[in-house]
Amino acid sequence: MPVQVLSITDATAINTGYEHSCALHQNGTISCWGNNQDGKLGNGNEARSVVPVQVVGITDAIAIALGSEYSCALHQTATISCWGSNTWGQLGNSTTQDNLTPVQVTGITDATAITTGIRHSCALHQNGTISCWGSNDEGQLGNGQTTGYWQPSSVPEQVTGITDATAIAAGVSHSCALHRTGTISCWGYNGNGELGNGQSGRNAKSSVPVQVFGITDATAITAGGSHSCALRQGGIISCWGDNSNGQLSNGNEATSVIPVKVSGITDAIAIALGYQYSCALHQNGTISCWGNNQDGKLGNGTTRSSSVPVRVVGFGG
Repeated sequence: MPVQVLSITDATAINTGYEHSCALHQNGTISCWGNNQDGKLGNGNEARSVVPVQVVGITDAIAIALGSEYSCALHQTATISCWGSNTWGQLGNSTTQDNLTPVQVTGITDATAITTGIRHSCALHQNGTISCWGSNDEGQLGNGQTTGYWQPSSVPEQVTGITDATAIAAGVSHSCALHRTGTISCWGYNGNGELGNGQSGRNAKSSVPVQVFGITDATAITAGGSHSCALRQGGIISCWGDNSNGQLSNGNEATSVIPVKVSGITDAIAIALGYQYSCALHQNGTISCWGNNQDGKLGNGTTRSSSVPVRVVGFGG
């Protein structure tokens, strides 16, 4: 069940990586806690911390995003800084050297949003275009190329054909964009149908954006490990991709290559996905989660997985 993080009383945003978490504070600083291998807590060392520690040198952050072994922040200046593991160039600073403290992403001065996958990152620009950097072995950078496992891009590459994006999301090895029209495009790995275009399989990956089937009224987009979900007008949620633990919440555990409606939710106002599970914030302040519940990640006081939404304990009336 939920437990309170120590010493944080002014958070405005929260994000989680593989084994670490970070909070954005009202004053633009960031605190992180958890595993600190490769310096992903950003405090200048690699010592694990069970309480929040402040990220070095950041006082003007407006958004945060966490990858598997690294972290990123969007600044008021529309620049981006990242820190931690950089094996696949996911820090975007023209090198593949790890950094224990934040380094600036090369060439980005007009970002409005940041998202991170397991080994790649993407930025939304003011003009509706998108740039991505890091691993591109599955085409997750969206630049029309697929490179070898050890041939990442350590600088941002423009995603092909997108000029009207309003939001972005990254999963393990795929990325998605929400368009002004309410449609969604995704690119990268598609072995579990996470691109939502009616195809799946190792050879179904796409290094350029493809349109998600049947969605024209999306208001938000998010991506999990190998599944994706869209918040739609009217407070409903549709999800697609891997469903091995019921994370699509459509009443079974069959993978879906096109969007399927989440059972019983008609009042959602926000969504978030983890690895093999999903969560929704409701209008009344309650939270529901579904999917894999190993280690109690659904927050309902049990460790039983659920293919239908279950209420998180302690939120709302």
